[in-house]
Amino acid sequence: MAGAGWAMRLSLSTRIFLGFAAVVTCFAATALYGAAAVVTLRHELGLLRTRALPLLGTLRDHGLELRGFDEALARAAPHDLEWVARFLPNARPFQRLQRIGEQVEALRAGDRPPRLARLLVTGPGPLPAVGVGLDALRRGADSARRIGNDPRLLALLPQATTPTDDAEAFDRLVVGLERAVADKRAADAARLVVEARRIVRRAHGAIGDAESQLQAALQERFTAAEHSERLLVVVVLVSSGLALLASIVVLLWMLATLRPMAALAEVLRRFTAGDRSARAALDGATEIRTLAEETNRMADALQAREQQIATARAELARAEQLATVGQLAARMAHEVRNPLSSIGLNAEMLGDELRAGATGDPAEAAALIAAIGAEIERLRGITERYLKHARPPDDGHRPLDLGELVGRVTDFSATELAQRGVRVRLHIEPDCLVEGQEGPLRSAVWNLLRNAWEAMPEGGEVRVSVAHGPDPAAVDGGNAPSEVILAVEDDGPGIDASARERVFEPFFTTKPAGTGVGLAVVRETARGHAGSVRVEAAPSGGARMVLRLPGWAAGRGRLGAASSGG
Repeated sequence: MAGAGWAMRLSLSTRIFLGFAAVVTCFAATALYGAAAVVTLRHELGLLRTRALPLLGTLRDHGLELRGFDEALARAAPHDLEWVARFLPNARPFQRLQRIGEQVEALRAGDRPPRLARLLVTGPGPLPAVGVGLDALRRGADSARRIGNDPRLLALLPQATTPTDDAEAFDRLVVGLERAVADKRAADAARLVVEARRIVRRAHGAIGDAESQLQAALQERFTAAEHSERLLVVVVLVSSGLALLASIVVLLWMLATLRPMAALAEVLRRFTAGDRSARAALDGATEIRTLAEETNRMADALQAREQQIATARAELARAEQLATVGQLAARMAHEVRNPLSSIGLNAEMLGDELRAGATGDPAEAAALIAAIGAEIERLRGITERYLKHARPPDDGHRPLDLGELVGRVTDFSATELAQRGVRVRLHIEPDCLVEGQEGPLRSAVWNLLRNAWEAMPEGGEVRVSVAHGPDPAAVDGGNAPSEVILAVEDDGPGIDASARERVFEPFFTTKPAGTGVGLAVVRETARGHAGSVRVEAAPSGGARMVLRLPGWAAGRGRLGAASSGG
């Protein structure tokens, strides 16, 4: 229990580190031993392939060649001493022993594997003294002493002194044999051949012994390498099993450690589902206990905040209602304000006609009365519908000639425009039919005109055009309608590029006395008629408002146009 308590006091990061360290240690030990064993095996294979096997081949080749020399000398010596004298110098036994000795030294120099591999893996023992006998023979003087102890044999050599070693003795025997053959001394030549054969037999005998020793040593090394390979497989399997076991233990430990996290997640799910009394238990690792404390503190804070929000929500709902009423009042006031000035001017002109009496034009007075009555009736309908439905009026969609509507609005406002020093230049193409509501479209035209003349307080020219335009969504053929484009361009200061998108937002205005409602009404009207409105820079430096509406064609109603446009 004390050990379990100690483990529970460990932090989550410490537990993860200890588990990770245990698994990594197991795998690292396995990898380190495996790497050392592989290095040892690679060293053995390299030694055998690059040095031992070539040395074995060299021993075999030289041994066979010297044995062949001995047999050839035995067959030819009694009969063809001249051939023997020419053939014997090619034996070169001591030169052969010199080359073999160099390969033996290289084999001994590369015998031991790297130090790290020797520390971790017990490799095969060192090679036996393969070249000791060959080296002793190469540096020996047995034949030289025997020749020196035989005065008759020594007298047959080129020099009367005793040779210092066997290599010198063999070379002097070859020279003495050549002289004896040249002098036709057959008996002396035969005796020299016997002594030379003795040296050759000793050389190929020593080489044969060295070959046998090397074969035995290589067999031992092969056996040791096979043992090391089997041991490596066993160690890797056992270590991997231990590492897997350690991983499972660490996994179970981590699951036990993280079990409080599941309980904490369940508390959070209950809290988000509406159970505001759900609280987390303070147990587990240090980080989990801290997280549980912070979660409980967050739950308490959220519960208190929800009570505050519930209180503020009621106040906000009342404020939104008041704001909605304010927006409705501002919109209705803007809708009513636009034509009032024109109505007042027409009323003044009507008064002038009435005061003129009999000299006035009755037809013009009647037209003024009709225009004033129509505007008053439209305003009455707008106010009644706003009050009844608290939303923009909907007087039904029908085919309208937008050019004719623009002409009537400009005619009605001609007096007010003239007083402001504003000239209107119209360019209206015939049969610019759209499907829409006359009231909202008339208000949109009013707002565009008013926006243009308010941008020119010193007067100027307003250019209004109504024209057909291609509809990008129209299909070739049939009676698909084109667009109808209404453009209103002024000579004012224009609108900055940064404000061109915001001018259609409610209550945003760039004019000192503006309300920010007119262009918002225009955009809402455009959207209600499946169209669009945008502001551009006019060539004159002013602003150019472009209203695009779908054209009308017989057989295609507003619902079809709206659905095709999205």
